[in-house]
Amino acid sequence: MTSAAMSSRTRAGLAAVAVALAAGTVAPAALAAPVSPSSAGNAPASTAPAAVSVTGPARQGTLRLSGPLRDGFTVAAAGLSWHPSALPAGWKLVSFEVAYAWQSCSAAGTGCKAGADTTAMPYAARCYLVGHSDAGRRLRLTETATEVVLPPGSANDFTDVSRSVSVLSAVAVGAYPAGKAPASAFVNGTPEPDTASYEENFQVAAPHANPADGPAVQRYRVDSGSWHPLPPSRVFATGTLAPGAHQVAVRTADRAGATTIRFSWRVTPMPAAVACRGDCWYPQHLAADGQPMSWDWQIGRVTPLERTGAAAVDLYDLDGFLTTRAEVTAVKTTWQAGTLPHPKAACYLDLAWEDYRPDATPDGGAFPAATLGLVYYGYPEERWVDFRQLDQLKPMLDARIAMCARKGFDAVELDDIDGFDPPSTTGFQLTPGDVENFLAYAFNQVHRDGMTALWKNSPLLSSWGRQYTEGAVVEECYVSQACTAAQFQGSTQYGFTCNGLKGTTPCGWDDFTTDKTARQPAGKWVGDAEYTDDDYVCAPGQQCTGARAFAAFCRAVQQPANGFAAVLFDVDLDGATFDACRRT
Repeated sequence: MTSAAMSSRTRAGLAAVAVALAAGTVAPAALAAPVSPSSAGNAPASTAPAAVSVTGPARQGTLRLSGPLRDGFTVAAAGLSWHPSALPAGWKLVSFEVAYAWQSCSAAGTGCKAGADTTAMPYAARCYLVGHSDAGRRLRLTETATEVVLPPGSANDFTDVSRSVSVLSAVAVGAYPAGKAPASAFVNGTPEPDTASYEENFQVAAPHANPADGPAVQRYRVDSGSWHPLPPSRVFATGTLAPGAHQVAVRTADRAGATTIRFSWRVTPMPAAVACRGDCWYPQHLAADGQPMSWDWQIGRVTPLERTGAAAVDLYDLDGFLTTRAEVTAVKTTWQAGTLPHPKAACYLDLAWEDYRPDATPDGGAFPAATLGLVYYGYPEERWVDFRQLDQLKPMLDARIAMCARKGFDAVELDDIDGFDPPSTTGFQLTPGDVENFLAYAFNQVHRDGMTALWKNSPLLSSWGRQYTEGAVVEECYVSQACTAAQFQGSTQYGFTCNGLKGTTPCGWDDFTTDKTARQPAGKWVGDAEYTDDDYVCAPGQQCTGARAFAAFCRAVQQPANGFAAVLFDVDLDGATFDACRRT
């Protein structure tokens, strides 16, 4: 991910997405973006093309709130059930989701705003923990069902059709019981009982308390350390932790008494890198012609497009779900390559939740609800994932990676690995250690299934990542001037201090191309993608001067001894733009 917010996502032309969270698993609900009350009703929130009649989800029953409307108590959506519509001939149902958006309104039912249950998914949960600031106000619930459908003859032109219903509580929320000790809770996830993450961030809910009992004060401590005031953000960090048992505690107190919540877990050693099993292919930094190994990235296409002649490449990075086994076989056995007998194929997998993937449907339950976080900026059909919940996500990881192996891919590229940068990105306050713990398992699983692994972005962890991977893909490092360890040297973020290539923690992708191993004696391969949408690097033949000139881009990124395979794409990655650097 880069500061320009460009990313390898290509679902262009989508209608607004409404997806939601169910209790426990993505069944029957997934995740939801906020729903405006003004759009609630019986009409579809978005529609398929006008020439085709897609009626949208059908409902039964009447929406109501279940549970006590009182600070500190849980209420839930009840009374309504949904099912997909009867689709026109040839259309396919990709996934079906139900969303829950909670708002707090004035006693008159106006002036609605986001509710007080400020978890990572405040608009998605079927259940809602009534908060202190909800007292004296009425709750408004909007329930939205969305079906993601696929028109005939297409494999990625997804359309979302939604219907919404709202209900306003008949009475206002009552106050927390007077004279009862205040309460709080950890929110937005906690580490697993055993994790190799060496640091954690914890989030704490605002206290549930009665104003008559005075202000509630919250303090925390780590292990047997001193008690500290809880920061205004309600997030505290453990700092670096040694292997072994650990515990955090949070105490909430006012004149009515005090309560203490605790969480215990164990820090374990980081898993060692597993060697790739079988006859694995290792992407080389330099091809037989002495140039960085050529590549193409086509995750926005249904059917891969072959590059021939001078444009032929040695590696195609293709969408793992949309690309078929037969297509992978054709690439590897009949297509022209740049220097190899035939090209190799990398399997692109997004580690975010995407509502248009087969494992997002209610039947699979691949993504438990508690693992799904905030919307990926600019892509409302995607959600970040809580990497701390590795055991819950292993079935999804194992299934996706095994799919790549069955289709015959040679390598796997894992996207969206940098949810700690910054920690607020996902809604879960992840740390670098959380990410490393998750990725160590994921990359080792790639190797167990007989494929090599490609790192993606996240330069701060490059020196760690190269131990588990055989190459890397980076986006927009040229436009952001963040390609090499020298460009990062001296910067400090999240406890990392970047140093040069010979240092202990170099940052940047020449950290890969200079990493020479017995299997990759010339170093590990790196591909750099720059985008026409940035309006920075000019296409070949355009009259541009200075750093914007295509030749200048190639000189800076591809031509150095430790350089990368550099290509100018359009952000849709649909094959329409492919301007690769070539050393003459």
